[in-house]
Amino acid sequence: CSFICLGALITTIIVLPFTLLAFLPLLCYFIWVRNIFVTTARELKRHEGLARSPIFAMLGEALGGIATIRTNGAVRYFKEKFEKVHNAHSRAFFAFMSSSRWLGFRMDSLMFIFISSASFLAVLFSSQNWFEVDAAILGLALTMLLQLSGLFQWAVRQSAEVVNLMVSVERVNEFGCLEPEAALELDSDVATAWPQHGSVEVKSLAVRYRSSLPLSLRGVSFRIEGGQRVGIVGRTGSGKSTLVQSLLRLLEAEKGSILVDGVDISSLGLHKLRTSISVIQQVPVLFSGCTVRENLDPFHSYTDQTIYDALSDVHMINTINELSDGLNSVVAEGGSNFSVGQRQLLCLARAILRKNKILVLDEATANVDMRTDKLLQEAISKSFAGATIIAVAHRLDTVIDYNK
Repeated sequence: CSFICLGALITTIIVLPFTLLAFLPLLCYFIWVRNIFVTTARELKRHEGLARSPIFAMLGEALGGIATIRTNGAVRYFKEKFEKVHNAHSRAFFAFMSSSRWLGFRMDSLMFIFISSASFLAVLFSSQNWFEVDAAILGLALTMLLQLSGLFQWAVRQSAEVVNLMVSVERVNEFGCLEPEAALELDSDVATAWPQHGSVEVKSLAVRYRSSLPLSLRGVSFRIEGGQRVGIVGRTGSGKSTLVQSLLRLLEAEKGSILVDGVDISSLGLHKLRTSISVIQQVPVLFSGCTVRENLDPFHSYTDQTIYDALSDVHMINTINELSDGLNSVVAEGGSNFSVGQRQLLCLARAILRKNKILVLDEATANVDMRTDKLLQEAISKSFAGATIIAVAHRLDTVIDYNK
């Protein structure tokens, strides 16, 4: 299309050289208009992309928790919230489309002026005998100019659209330029049996989420002896989960260090560190589309009997046996074929299989009923006797029986 437009312009200028009188000032105007459009449309496209993300995020949240939303009568609230984010995206999208119409109107006006000027000058020069040209060739030039009107606008739109869509490339590139995590494996990794005692020592730890943000943890120091049960209690935003993330090196320490059995975790590969610590989160995570066996033992490291023993410890063996395919039963989307409490018990069974010396409970009992809470506590006391347990909680009664 661009070559067709260029060919039409060259043909017109060769046949009617005097059209340069109109073409040159219009070309300057075109470059000025296009630069304004590209700059504006690129920012509008970036804003539209940012406004689109909350829509998909909210749709995913609503679909995942639709039962809870309906049970609590929060349909209207979520509908109003969705309309708000949708309207924000619609405003950004409408502004972006309006910028295209702004360009289209000016391109149409530009081509109208150019074609009219070329036709007027051709008639004027021919009538005054200032320039002789064959009528057939003149007709060819004017016909190509008429075709140029639509093609030229389309070519300009496509060139501008390429610039606009580079915003998407820019956003992908931002993820590609993120600082990578540390190595999964290091030659300095400790023996397979590490940690043997499960002691944890934090020395003057300082952590921040990004370099531009203030410190989330500042000068934190404490020591947990192996086999102790320790509670970390505080209000929302006090840094409890940040400490857990630092222990797993999801966040790297800016200052200070964390020692596990006397070994600085910054000297370990991430795979060795994270497989040596079991974590049970507030929201239980099961892998949809995988079997119960694959959820409990994704690397096929344990026998069926070992898996059944772990299920027996969390009182889930009868529930699994009642399924049509037992351990080979497929977990539905979001684990919806299990209750929240059952999903949490399955996560605990997964941790029991690992037999790690350190167990981290991040509000693990916050979303379960009293019966499931009791089952969790019994299973933890039985299966992790002698292990170090670090429990993150909002309430003191959750960790009232702990050592610290």
